[in-house]
Amino acid sequence: MNTYTGCIIDESIKDKSILGEFTILETRNDGGISYIVEADEIGIESTVLKLQVSMTDEKCWYADLKTFDFHYIIYNDKIFKVNRDFPEQYEEAKEYGIKRGIAEEYLPNKSWAK
Repeated sequence: MNTYTGCIIDESIKDKSILGEFTILETRNDGGISYIVEADEIGIESTVLKLQVSMTDEKCWYADLKTFDFHYIIYNDKIFKVNRDFPEQYEEAKEYGIKRGIAEEYLPNKSWAK
């Protein structure tokens, strides 16, 4: 069974109970709190939807969860599931984030592919 790992920034979530869906591997505090998390592959679609609903209404945030094969990029109003074998699939998720005002250097891009 694969596990998804990723990062959730504390400020991006309004309902902190979502963190109970994950194993928190690390908590970082470098000007803001972020959680490095892990979740089982079984039920990941449900977990991703719950995470999306728990996010703030602000447009400047996203969360991500990935395995070796797939990468979820989760905004509060849209979810991208990228097959990491196809780097070009990152472009739509990146462009979406740029339109929301997120600086390009913080967004997933094709360099995150396999």
